[in-house]
Amino acid sequence: MIAKGPTIPEAIYKLFGVHVAKESPLLKNKANSFIRNGLVAVEREARVQRDSVHLMPGQEVILGNALVLNAIFPSTSNTKKIFENSKYRLECADTVRTLLKDRNSLLGQAFQSRAVEELIDFLCDLRRDLNTEPLPNPFSVLPQVALGNNSDLLQTLLSQATALDPGDSFLLAYIEGDWERAQNLSSQISCGTPELLALKAEVDRKLAEAHEFDDLLNFFRKK
Repeated sequence: MIAKGPTIPEAIYKLFGVHVAKESPLLKNKANSFIRNGLVAVEREARVQRDSVHLMPGQEVILGNALVLNAIFPSTSNTKKIFENSKYRLECADTVRTLLKDRNSLLGQAFQSRAVEELIDFLCDLRRDLNTEPLPNPFSVLPQVALGNNSDLLQTLLSQATALDPGDSFLLAYIEGDWERAQNLSSQISCGTPELLALKAEVDRKLAEAHEFDDLLNFFRKK
């Protein structure tokens, strides 16, 4: 008989030392979201009361990497996009650098600044495979565990800072995909890091593409 892979709770305990049933049902829910969107592959064994679900071979690394990235980028669809889209992966590396580099804690949660740098370097090196190589994990405790349903780390950080720094307000609008507001806020930023300036250029490009699409739709509606 071929040995089955671990269940989701078993894999999460092995990866992060977390008993999801008692400590973090949210973490299990996030993992199940990655199964539903096709990022993590499983095999199901039919049973009378409930199917038994086990990870396919090689999927533990993918699940672990997805949950680390999801701690920063709480949309599971965006997390999946990091695995599949090299350009978006590099954009997210810039976002992590802008937000987390040179910090030792965030929202009361300690993390290792050295591991943050290693995480950024990993994401920037497209030769490194998110499907087979574990990401550096900068978090002593995953925010999904420590903060529960308030674990939208990136949005929470930025929302706290929006009244203080136009650059942070711009980043919040960028992460939320509000390109119009992001562009308006970008005009208030007189200087910034190369990463921030690159995001400003990306916002301008996305808005230009959206306007071109709207113009095309209006052209066909008039015909």
